[in-house]
Amino acid sequence: MPRAVSPALSENEVDILGSLLTDGGDETKQTKTKHAELQDGFSFDVGDLLDGDDGGNGDDDEAFIALKQAAAFRKNTNLKGTTLKKGGGFQSMGLNGNLLKAITKVGFKVPTPIQRKTIPLILQRKDLLAMARTGSGKTAAFLIPMVQTLKAHSPNMGARALILSPSRELAIQTLSVAQSFTRGTDLKTMLCVGGDSLNEQFANMTANPDIIIATPGRFLHLLVEMNLNVTGLSKMQYVVFDEADRLFEMGFAAQLQEILHSLPPTRQTLLFSATLPSSVTEFVRAGCQDPTLVRLDADTKVSPDLEAAVFSVKGDEKLGTLLHILHDVIKIPTGLPEGVTDMSESTSKKRKRGPDTSHEKQKPSPYATIVFTSTSHHVEFLQTLLSAAGFAVSYVYGALDQTARKTQVDNFRKGRSNILVVTDVAARGIDIPLLSNAINYSFPATPKLYIHRVGRVARAGMRGWAYSLVKDTDVPYLLDLQLFLGQKLVLGKEGKGTPSFTSDMIVGAPVRSKVENYTEWLNKVLSDDSDLENLLRVSDKAEKLYLKTRNSASSQSARRSREVVAAKGFSQIHPLYGDDASAIEEDRAEMLAKISGFRPQETIFEIGRGTKGGRSKEAEVMKTIRERFGSRVIATGEDKGAESNEASDEDEEMVTEGADDADVFDTPTPKWR
Repeated sequence: MPRAVSPALSENEVDILGSLLTDGGDETKQTKTKHAELQDGFSFDVGDLLDGDDGGNGDDDEAFIALKQAAAFRKNTNLKGTTLKKGGGFQSMGLNGNLLKAITKVGFKVPTPIQRKTIPLILQRKDLLAMARTGSGKTAAFLIPMVQTLKAHSPNMGARALILSPSRELAIQTLSVAQSFTRGTDLKTMLCVGGDSLNEQFANMTANPDIIIATPGRFLHLLVEMNLNVTGLSKMQYVVFDEADRLFEMGFAAQLQEILHSLPPTRQTLLFSATLPSSVTEFVRAGCQDPTLVRLDADTKVSPDLEAAVFSVKGDEKLGTLLHILHDVIKIPTGLPEGVTDMSESTSKKRKRGPDTSHEKQKPSPYATIVFTSTSHHVEFLQTLLSAAGFAVSYVYGALDQTARKTQVDNFRKGRSNILVVTDVAARGIDIPLLSNAINYSFPATPKLYIHRVGRVARAGMRGWAYSLVKDTDVPYLLDLQLFLGQKLVLGKEGKGTPSFTSDMIVGAPVRSKVENYTEWLNKVLSDDSDLENLLRVSDKAEKLYLKTRNSASSQSARRSREVVAAKGFSQIHPLYGDDASAIEEDRAEMLAKISGFRPQETIFEIGRGTKGGRSKEAEVMKTIRERFGSRVIATGEDKGAESNEASDEDEEMVTEGADDADVFDTPTPKWR
């Protein structure tokens, strides 16, 4: 006699077979039905149970259990069908369930254009060269198909995926994203960057990782030390060169070629970059097999959500302008950011009382600002200066200790500081979700470097601002950038109508009165702090060396720069401040011009010399001289020539009148020998 059907269904009382075989249209109808059939001859009314009616049995416990079962049934049915289909995009790519859940938990709902184009090609095992602007989701574009391809940990010895990054910060960020996508799997990831312990990395390599995220120098070191050049990488299936153009710009070409020769020819090679220099194209020809080019955005574009302003500054007012932007334009509060001291407490309460929202998309902080400088000496000086001004500052540069770099980036990423001062080591690939402003304290020497700098803000649909400080010597590079981006150059108030900070390159001067106040404060601080003064002196020397070694601007831009600097709009108040600020600044400049050109009719002997009884003796003397020689005349440019011609005659006249002058001043006539 066959065994009867068990009355117990799945753990949550769900008909698993029915859920798997039901098509999408029936699933929607299924969630709307009032009755749920659990087995033949037994049913319950879901609507009545939700209203608290247990069918007249009088047993509250059974009604409560049935209510919980119905809620679980509706939740699972919705999860299997309706909710995931509303997400769109990722479900149509054939990704497994665990990966879809991880993607949803990270906060991705719809794939970006670069993800929509590249993920299907990568899943087809094609070599790829993908180009898109910064902030377009390139990291997830190669991590998602990687996790889908590897599936689970392999017991066979040997890593199967390698991701090479140009900087340690980018490698650490990629590791964090990879760990988010590998949740629910037993895939092992490993970080291999300089500055970490070699012994720990040797141990991690022997633990058979599936995914290695590394910088080229340290990874090649491990290959040589562990003799992995041939046999150790024979299982490699998936190789990614992240920010490929930056890898070659930083001098990793020889190391990349050495690593490439150690990889099996059956590997899949992927290159992701925002620009396409000639060095990358040569590498693609040598290392890829019939690669597919995916180019969504031209490398001359910045984010359409980015607003930019260029400030024309004098050399001695550059630091004052930086303080003015931080204080008055961005309006960053001084001191520690609000809520920093209670961060640990709020995090613990969140874990106990509410759901985990750590992966939800956060809104950018309006105060989070990254400041780009040319050398590490500038980073140290600005960090000390801004800290003295009361700001919470973090800093990163290439020679900084790895532990300190992690600490500084972590402090800024978690909101413990509002300002991050960096060199160009952080201009690539670092995605800090709370970043809203970028300041080019040192103007970039190439347009592509500008694109990658300002690409740190206005990412993933968020809005952001980019502020650039330009001296007269930087104007040729500014004109190169303007031609590269294809934007219209607007000087001061030359633009008609409302200025467009997204599509035009608007140049203007900051508010001079405020800049002068900050410059005066800076001079006082420098006079009181010898250490800060020494840092400034060192940074000035470093800047001179940097200016000698940076690339030259085009000759055409150099010629145009003279006209731009001489234009009236170059020194006019920036349209960012509005018409009211411009009018006030113009009135102030006019008043200062009048004061500087004022010439009183009275001399120093007559001013303030009046007495109650009459004029003082000195005033009477000057009155007598004026009656004798005429009123005081201020020589103009036209009169200077005549004055010089008459100088000899006046000298002769003064010689003859020397006795009379002596009588006026009651002084004896000098006797010449």
